Amino acid sequence: MKKYAIPIVLFLILCTLGMLAHISFDGEKKIQDGDTVFLEGSNALRVAYLDVGQGDATFITFPNNQQMLIDCAVDGRILEALGREMPFHDKTIDYLVITHPDKDHYGGCIDVLKRFDVDHIVYSGVKKDHVFFHTFENAMFEEGAQYHQVVGEHVWHIASTTLHFLYPDHNLEDNHFLPGAKKDTGYNNASIVFSLEYAGKTFLFTGDAESELEEYLLSKYGQELDVDVLKAGHHGSGGSSVQAFIEKVTPIHTIFSAGKQNTYGHPSPRIMNRVARVGSEIWRTDLQSDILVYILSSEKYYVTSTRTSSF
Repeated sequence: MKKYAIPIVLFLILCTLGMLAHISFDGEKKIQDGDTVFLEGSNALRVAYLDVGQGDATFITFPNNQQMLIDCAVDGRILEALGREMPFHDKTIDYLVITHPDKDHYGGCIDVLKRFDVDHIVYSGVKKDHVFFHTFENAMFEEGAQYHQVVGEHVWHIASTTLHFLYPDHNLEDNHFLPGAKKDTGYNNASIVFSLEYAGKTFLFTGDAESELEEYLLSKYGQELDVDVLKAGHHGSGGSSVQAFIEKVTPIHTIFSAGKQNTYGHPSPRIMNRVARVGSEIWRTDLQSDILVYILSSEKYYVTSTRTSSF
């Protein structure tokens, strides 16, 4: 058996290198080949933007190994995506954040709640008069998790990270309107928006925020929105990522979550060009599958994908 050991090891190494096919280098940041094993026991932050088709799901592993899932895709395919991130014996998710009640963001949450023990659920409180939403709402409260409704700006500290919840900044259960708006701007603009900072690097998660919410965030937070990694709002649709917002955020990396050859035309070529003009590197789940960001220290981080692609 020993004579086969070296070839098998070499084969496994080559397979690992093949999976981590696209590695992004950014200036002086040291970006090197890495896999999950490399980070075990380290103080790294890992953010995985999951390929779930035309939908949204992001899985965060904090430096203390606590986990957060942001949105759950459109259906049970979220479980397959989580299977790429979590050991088969792991049945606990510490935090579940549901940004807003569009099915491509919360449709798989019932499956998640059935499969995993969830300790904390974070939601905006927005109600939707729909049978599926009522089923989801019942599952959410039957879970027995600690429920957190975002009704104002606040800060959480998880491990050595800082989460800054920027929106909603009022109770959306009582009032769906953006402050100053004369009409309801819809569920997309009821998205939870928050930043995540670790080791001097900042991520921004915007759900399906459209132009109205982006402009409100600009007026309220201004320079605080300057980040390193942006999850583009509403899958890169033409109604999001307005010029002023992108110029203020100036992300080094921008992630677009969209389904392959989707009928919506996401992400919009116009929006991708807008992002590219501020010097941001573009990453797409429809072409590159899972997008993985590792922060090891203020001087050492890398971004990679599980599939190569040219676009």
